[in-house]
Amino acid sequence: MTLINLHSLISAITGIANPIIKEKLLRNEIVIKLLKQFNLDPEHPPADFSGVYAYTLVEYGVGKPKAFLEVFREEKIKQAFRKALDHNNPSILLSEVDVFLDTYALGDEIKTLGINIRREVAAFATVFIEVAKRSRTPADVLQRFSHE
Repeated sequence: MTLINLHSLISAITGIANPIIKEKLLRNEIVIKLLKQFNLDPEHPPADFSGVYAYTLVEYGVGKPKAFLEVFREEKIKQAFRKALDHNNPSILLSEVDVFLDTYALGDEIKTLGINIRREVAAFATVFIEVAKRSRTPADVLQRFSHE
């Protein structure tokens, strides 16, 4: 999988998605268009962490404020997210997000938006898990069933 420029991805998401899109069908069309634009297969998400992360940014991010999506672009946040998943410990990610928001000017902008940070981080994680589940191939699913 090619490395995806998260800055370009976030710019594309927020450029299309303002103001918030209410019609689900239109939102899905935009998600599919963005995934194709970044060479991500809309039918089958990539299986590697970076690919699932980028795919999740698209699926989660349409309609979200750019300032908040910029947090997920940060390498420290991405790595904290991965570590939180590996250790099944969301507090790893939440504490890193809190530090980021308290340290950088972007944090002030996000705080003025009145975003419930913990809820949004949880929503992002939920989408990530769903995308990761969909990244399994039919062979992966069949192999799992054959071992049960």
